[in-house]
Amino acid sequence: MTHPGDPANQPQQPTGTPLPGQWQGAPGQWQGAPPPQQPRGGAGGLLLLTLQGSPLTASMLTPKVFIDGFPVGAAYGLNTIPVPPGRHTVRAEATWIVKYGQASYDFDAQPGQQVEVFYASPMIQFMKGRMGPVKQKRPGVWLLVVILVIVVVIVVVS
Repeated sequence: MTHPGDPANQPQQPTGTPLPGQWQGAPGQWQGAPPPQQPRGGAGGLLLLTLQGSPLTASMLTPKVFIDGFPVGAAYGLNTIPVPPGRHTVRAEATWIVKYGQASYDFDAQPGQQVEVFYASPMIQFMKGRMGPVKQKRPGVWLLVVILVIVVVIVVVS
């Protein structure tokens, strides 16, 4: 029979190497993906990353997002990502057979601060995307219109 105060009934604390995604060390040092909660050792900031578009208007595959080189789960729309205080680089890229639409943005996060960043993938594969602190225009719109007009003219003429 065991008693409530018995050490065998106490939850075990994890030991050893942290799992990927756990905060490790001083601010700015990641072990795996950024942590899902505020890092230990002080309050961090929030990256408010908006992936513009949807699977119908941009790409069926959601762009991949990286913070300081580490992958972060993201979806179309607003993504709230905790980051430790300091300088960071957010990077995004779209993929359809090959990588395209690469764009990056450097930002400083202060404790309690929210930093807004917007990413727009291009309309045409093999072009670069756009990323910045305000809503971005989709690159390649005019090129896509010109290509479609040429195709329609060829079909009508033949």
